[in-house]
Amino acid sequence: MSKATSRVNTHAVWNPRRAAFVAVIATVGMLVAACGGGSSSSSSTQAGTGSSAKSASSGGSKLMLLEMSFPCALNEPIQEVCAGAKAAQLPPGYKLQIKTGVDIADNTAFNNLIQTSLQLRPNVLIVFPAGPAAQTPVLNQACAKGVKVVILGSPAEGVKCQSTHVGQDDIEAGALVGRWLVKHPPKSKEVGIVTQPPGEFTSTDNRVKGFTQVVTAAGFKVVATAITDLTLDRTRTEVTNMLTAHPKIGAIFSANGPMGQGTSQALKGRHGIEHVTLDFDSTNVKPIENGSLSAVTNSHAYEFGKLAVETAVKVLQGERVPPKVNGPLSIVDKANVQQELKSH
Repeated sequence: MSKATSRVNTHAVWNPRRAAFVAVIATVGMLVAACGGGSSSSSSTQAGTGSSAKSASSGGSKLMLLEMSFPCALNEPIQEVCAGAKAAQLPPGYKLQIKTGVDIADNTAFNNLIQTSLQLRPNVLIVFPAGPAAQTPVLNQACAKGVKVVILGSPAEGVKCQSTHVGQDDIEAGALVGRWLVKHPPKSKEVGIVTQPPGEFTSTDNRVKGFTQVVTAAGFKVVATAITDLTLDRTRTEVTNMLTAHPKIGAIFSANGPMGQGTSQALKGRHGIEHVTLDFDSTNVKPIENGSLSAVTNSHAYEFGKLAVETAVKVLQGERVPPKVNGPLSIVDKANVQQELKSH
């Protein structure tokens, strides 16, 4: 980012307790009833015999736990992640349970959820971490018990027994909408970025990195960065302030879906500003049609959830898997939005 870059509201405080989420995936976007404190909710998908959870890891049976700090009902992409996970074909004797929390910000509750689930003696944990190292200590406890770990969505650091990371290529996700912008240049090449505090989520930082690399190489200049949370009100306010401070901005990049929604609200009725973001869902259709959103990545969340479980099965069966397994990415804009909506 150039020395001329300014930051809007550097004192904004990220408040994930009010968040609508993401990572994947963007990311993100970004994965069943609610739990409180260290309790959890769960749903199960099973192939083969109906053994109990405690006995699922004995004999030829395998217990797989997909664990997230937020509910499957959080938003459309996460609903699809959970649906895809449940739809994955499991070998005979394999059982999948989904255990969720209610607050992405409460790492203590999420770590307690994981610790409690270890009493079920799972063979593999598929975990969507709340931050790069937030779940590392408790996951290393799982490692010490011989449990295999597959990381889903946002990357984790320092997990000793991590078999692989299943997610999207977040640098490529940012670069993908960056390339779209280069092919559809606005009148002004001044660009604004809407994101979370740097270092909060590796996935978000990587999206910004991929986008910035592509557009700056094409002669665009990032002139402002609005730091916000995932709430519509704060994002709308920060984007409005950014546009007031930099009236010549020709394009805005929002680093995930919820921030994209807030940015679209701020841009409604404003013309001549291209807006690109990530994590397509049905809420993007009207903004694309009214021009407050130009292009958005589709991370195909259903396939993403399915891929995570299928990869975990391979890990349990002793197959070699790469350290990173990336799901598919595509672009949605006005030309194909209705087609994508039908297949969504």
